[in-house]
Amino acid sequence: MNDEQTSISKASGNASAQSKTVIEIKSVTKSFGSQAVLKDLSLELFEGENLVVLGKSGSGKSVLIKCIVGLLHADSGSINVFGKDTLTMNRKELANIRAKIGFLFQSGALYDSMTVRQNLEFPLRRIKKISMIKKSP
Repeated sequence: MNDEQTSISKASGNASAQSKTVIEIKSVTKSFGSQAVLKDLSLELFEGENLVVLGKSGSGKSVLIKCIVGLLHADSGSINVFGKDTLTMNRKELANIRAKIGFLFQSGALYDSMTVRQNLEFPLRRIKKISMIKKSP
């Protein structure tokens, strides 16, 4: 990340020494023109862990998340999600990955007419509905 006030915090739920690696980031860099946003970032996230990325505006939080889910491509380094390199995934594979990862950007709005739970369930219902439509003849 490009700022010392940005931090990445992991919380282990059921993670153990033998947990599968869910996300592996190795030496990732991402720049926009001459502005380096991510600099040689590496981390591993294991099954059962939760990841929180905190930092002030412009510190690279959204860029990191977009790189993980394949909305942006890193300039260098590698990002593997569920054992697959996001750079080699096609659109369908990326959509499947995005459906398995919960992420919310800072500009993402919640529906004030819904509870927190309903807001969290909303995209899951949408994904389920889309997959049901695709399966119907």
